[in-house]
Amino acid sequence: MRDVLMVVGPYLGLHILLLGGVVLLVRLFMQASARRAVARVREVEEEVRKREENLRMEIDQHERDLADRKAEVERQMEALQDEAKREAAHVKERALNEAKRDAQKIIEQAQANEKKMRDQIEREMAEKAVAYGGQIFHLVFSDLLTSELNALFTGELIDALNEIEPGTVTVDTADAQITTSHALPDAVREKLTSVLRENFHAQAAVTESVDESLLSGVVLKMGSLEIDGSLQNRYREAVREVQKAVHHGE
Repeated sequence: MRDVLMVVGPYLGLHILLLGGVVLLVRLFMQASARRAVARVREVEEEVRKREENLRMEIDQHERDLADRKAEVERQMEALQDEAKREAAHVKERALNEAKRDAQKIIEQAQANEKKMRDQIEREMAEKAVAYGGQIFHLVFSDLLTSELNALFTGELIDALNEIEPGTVTVDTADAQITTSHALPDAVREKLTSVLRENFHAQAAVTESVDESLLSGVVLKMGSLEIDGSLQNRYREAVREVQKAVHHGE
């Protein structure tokens, strides 16, 4: 046994020594691996921390950008609202001005229509007044009196024509048209024709017609020249004078 131990002992010692070396090497290797692993973990942690920091900085920057954009949008919205208010006020003012102008036009048109209606009524009243005057004249005065009055008005016209100096009045035609309320006596017709030829050089024959609505008197037409010496025309002038007096009295 002792001999066996003596023989085996060195081998065992060598094996134990080798095993111890192996164990030591394994331990050293594991420690080195552990240190590398810990260093790697720390590197990863540092990278993660840096990434987190960068991410946090990016988030903060994004939030600042978002806040700036929000503030800009709010400013733009306020500017648009202010512009919309100004535009609405302008549109309202323009609509009010247009409404005022339209109302003024309507008022002016109504006033113009009223004036036209009043003028039309006044003309109709004047015509009716003249017509009523003629009816009253025929009812009140006899044919003999109207004939005498016609002769008087005709004489006045002849006298007025005689007062015109020859050549002072120029007419654009040689034709003369005479309208009377009663047929003229031959002597009066010849006298009137003679006056016309002397003062207006009217060589053509004078055309004569009768219009009883003139009541009395004569209407002379020679081109653009017209002289109304009828009683009907005097009625019209009297009605106009009465209307003027009424208007002035208002």
